[in-house]
Amino acid sequence: MIRTNTTLSVIAAALLLSGTAFAADLQPAAGEAPFALSQATPGTSVVQRADVRAAATSQAPVAGNLPVAQPRTEAGALTRAQVREATRDAIAHGYRVASGNLS
Repeated sequence: MIRTNTTLSVIAAALLLSGTAFAADLQPAAGEAPFALSQATPGTSVVQRADVRAAATSQAPVAGNLPVAQPRTEAGALTRAQVREATRDAIAHGYRVASGNLS
């Protein structure tokens, strides 16, 4: 009796849960899809390249945290060797560089 109830409950659960798998519409039969030849072809564009460039340069795209082009900063006065030496000294005095997955 328990085996029968278990089997029937498994079958019922499978039928209830698989109902969403068949919820999609049927695919159209061959030849029923819209044909590429029946679609209207777009005409030629009347916008010139110079107009597009002028519009693109007049407004900056909004992307990321800094939508406006940032001014370039001058190179620092320290050399690479000086920066590396300062980093080594800081690590020697207990400073830990935040790097890796656990930082």
